[in-house]
Amino acid sequence: MSDALSAAEAAIAAARAAPLSARRAMLAALTLDAAADALAAGGDVLAVRAELAQTSEALRLVFALCAMRPDGPRLVTEAVAVPLGDYGTLSLEDFMVSLYNGHSVQRVRIADGEARSDVHAVLAEGLQFLHRHPRG
Repeated sequence: MSDALSAAEAAIAAARAAPLSARRAMLAALTLDAAADALAAGGDVLAVRAELAQTSEALRLVFALCAMRPDGPRLVTEAVAVPLGDYGTLSLEDFMVSLYNGHSVQRVRIADGEARSDVHAVLAEGLQFLHRHPRG
């Protein structure tokens, strides 16, 4: 399992280093999906995935994204408004972009119907869940 988690960590770090790359975000999601499969270790993969999806909203979303169903979640790049109070948390690059784009920055997000989630936050949460899992 440690090899699968290490691969997921590396893929998620690469996606975070290129925050506007939907391709790297998808690769990270697929790698995290594979790390979840490694938890089954020769057992019932579907049962393990069902249990993980039931106990982790982040992993449920990753699994649904990776299923690539036409009506399922997908990655989108869209403008996200930045409240003035959050400006201190922005990188210099995002700060400069937001000044010229009406206080908004581009983000890769998971679109699940009308709901939106930051892909990098979801991937990090899913990875942490797998690290804490008794089989991980």
